[in-house]
Amino acid sequence: MPCGGNWRSQIGRSVIVLYADSEVSYDGRAVSRAGRAWRLIIIKPDGTLLIHTDQGYQPMNWQPPGSRISVTETSDGKLIIYSTRQRPREVIRVVVYGIEWACWGMPSEGAFRLTGTHEDVKEWIVRNIQRIIPGGRVISVEYEIPGHGIADILAEDASGRKIVIEVKRQCADLHAVSQLRRYADALNAGGILVAPCFTSGARRLAREYGFQLVTLDPSDLSPGTAGAN
Repeated sequence: MPCGGNWRSQIGRSVIVLYADSEVSYDGRAVSRAGRAWRLIIIKPDGTLLIHTDQGYQPMNWQPPGSRISVTETSDGKLIIYSTRQRPREVIRVVVYGIEWACWGMPSEGAFRLTGTHEDVKEWIVRNIQRIIPGGRVISVEYEIPGHGIADILAEDASGRKIVIEVKRQCADLHAVSQLRRYADALNAGGILVAPCFTSGARRLAREYGFQLVTLDPSDLSPGTAGAN
């Protein structure tokens, strides 16, 4: 991972990590201000922005994938990083007074995946449907929805409402939630997404659509339990 140089040219291309003397402001559904301090700033190619303090693992401010990142320079040499999200309208403004170091690069590691095949996960769900949908039952595996695709599993809950279950062996993203939405809308059904992890954008969109998220640990493919979110 190279450090120094023109990190601004890497926006949208690389993961950028800055350790910067900065002030942070947020305007959107609420308003917040954070005074001048040294902070860790992470900018990802998908538009994600994370701003960390020296405490805890959660960022003090963040913007999801799809946000627009821009950088301007003031006449007195300060840099201003803007992160803009359109819907809902949210803006983070970071005034940078100095940078101790700046590095960038694109991690080459593969995405996290469950051990076991896609079929193994579906079979686990069929055997453990009561854990995911109490009182529910499986109607069909690989259920074809004309004009839309093939849903991994079609089930129904105790009230008889149909539920589409989609399985991902890697971290589920916005595309996975959108795919589930298409299937669920076509069948006027509820939706459950099963994956080892979920991006923040996927979690947010799933909540908006009323979908259930089930985190499946590799140990769940042996005797174990699935955790519902």
